[in-house]
Amino acid sequence: MICPTCHKEIPEGSHFCPYCGTPLDDQCPHCGHQNIPHAKFCSYCGKPLGPASTSRRPQGSFIPTSRIYQEEEKTYEPEKVSRKINWKVVIISVLVLILATTGAQYYLNHSDNIKWADGNSSTSEEMTSVIKLKKTTEIEQYSNLSNDGTVAANDHYIFMSKPDSKLVKLDKDMNVVKTYDIKYATYLNLVGEKLYYTDKNHHICVLDTKTEKSETLQDVSAFYMTYHDNKLYYQNDSDNESLYVYDILNKTSTKLLDEHIYNMNFNGDIIYLTGKSSIISYNMTTKATDTIYNEQVYGSVFNDGYLYFSTPKMTIGRVNVQTKESQIILNDIGYSMFVMSDEAIYYVGSDAKMYRLDFEKKEPTAVYQFQSHRIGGMQIVNDHLFVKDNQDWKVVNTSNTKYAVIFDN
Repeated sequence: MICPTCHKEIPEGSHFCPYCGTPLDDQCPHCGHQNIPHAKFCSYCGKPLGPASTSRRPQGSFIPTSRIYQEEEKTYEPEKVSRKINWKVVIISVLVLILATTGAQYYLNHSDNIKWADGNSSTSEEMTSVIKLKKTTEIEQYSNLSNDGTVAANDHYIFMSKPDSKLVKLDKDMNVVKTYDIKYATYLNLVGEKLYYTDKNHHICVLDTKTEKSETLQDVSAFYMTYHDNKLYYQNDSDNESLYVYDILNKTSTKLLDEHIYNMNFNGDIIYLTGKSSIISYNMTTKATDTIYNEQVYGSVFNDGYLYFSTPKMTIGRVNVQTKESQIILNDIGYSMFVMSDEAIYYVGSDAKMYRLDFEKKEPTAVYQFQSHRIGGMQIVNDHLFVKDNQDWKVVNTSNTKYAVIFDN
């Protein structure tokens, strides 16, 4: 039995089609096909239907076998299908496919997702590694500030300057999510939602990362600015490079020490300061000073009772702040700069390679090969290195020595 609406085979004696729900009436007396209720002509043979066609077949009625055989022997003409090709639709479909493919390829080649390569060679397979962000540790922060402090991070974002000198906010995939109208920002100190920095005129400024509003706090010429306990300590270049402090709550600046000072590290009430020809300590409670190391150094980072520093002789040493005993731990470095994490110290050798020396190991390992000897910066975030190689800022994953260019110039 064939449904007159959907033409599917249905059980004999059905009152409704189980596929489309069409009510079924008596068969055509001429061809035997079912028709919709109250039809006047057969939808299959076109002959008029009798009055009996409007009555519904009683449930359980039978169909004569002659009609069954008539159904089986009937032949059907195949439905004619138009073979005309709609070239307009075909052309549009092909163009859409080409555009979609081209767009996908462009996205893969130009998306902000960084491409990772091998740190010890010029080519490698692309990696999908990203940084698992967390707040910069105190040691990393002191390391960054001793190298101009151009990178700072918290659990969600990284703040740094692009090659065009504008301050930007990056996510963990190194995508730029915000560009600020702030140029040449240095000595970045990220404290909660506040980013303290010095601008192109070395004025002390603050950026509220939530409201994205910035303001100038002090129009002095400040360097080596370091946040500690709701205060900003800095070298006042306008006053013989002396040590000053800006109280964030009271909005006032005070001179602390009338000596040439540079970068600083905090340990309780003590500030360790790099001077012109020595490392000194300053007690913020008693105002007393003491010489810790009596030679010229470049930068210093405090870690576990020691101050680590580089020297004019292109070496890296350390001094015990209690006993004042010192030692050289690395010779023949290529640049008088280094950064530290809680586990290791990073420096550039004379072969233009970045090395990692774990505190518990004696031999360093290479983690990155610079493409040139023009090294413009070195910062560290969560044991990831941010290095400026010639004009490119790159991030180096020190655990697998993979690197990636952050910004496309």
